[in-house]
Amino acid sequence: MHCNTAIDTTFPQSYGCERLLETPPGTALPHYYYPGASVQGGRDGVLVKVRSERGQEWLGTFAFGRLTSKGVSGIFTTPDPERVCVAAAGEGYLVSASTPTTWEPICVTPIIDVRSILIHRVIVFANFTELVAYGQTGTKWRTKRLTWDSLKITEVTDAFIKGEFWDIRREEMASFVVDLETGAHTGGILEI
Repeated sequence: MHCNTAIDTTFPQSYGCERLLETPPGTALPHYYYPGASVQGGRDGVLVKVRSERGQEWLGTFAFGRLTSKGVSGIFTTPDPERVCVAAAGEGYLVSASTPTTWEPICVTPIIDVRSILIHRVIVFANFTELVAYGQTGTKWRTKRLTWDSLKITEVTDAFIKGEFWDIRREEMASFVVDLETGAHTGGILEI
């Protein structure tokens, strides 16, 4: 059975994938569970069928996050055309389509927003307080803490990401702007 979850295909990819609602009956495909890429089983999560450029097919179950109901789920292409990104209720995973045992967790928890920016070849992940950008070879930049809580992205251009948050010290809405090339920011909180 298939699920109509959209797959963000901003970046070119060398694989095909689809979200499934259940393991196809009688399947003989290798089945990996993340985190860990174990074939022995794991936690419930987002089920994805991947077909590598060489035609190898496998199933992956990507464990749901446990921290918040606001976590994002989705499947995203990445700046590396060989790697797929899966977010599962706030937990994120980068996996090689041709070598499913080669994977890494996204170092943002919980993931509450994901933005793919083709011009800078980055995929940006947000949690409640900061942004992290991944490029083709891994982390490109990580902001300092931008908010106390409840970060919200309000605009993305070719040059920057704008966001807002409730500033508990000033008791009003405040904003920040992050440069997409460097991760440097203006606005946001001033930590003491």
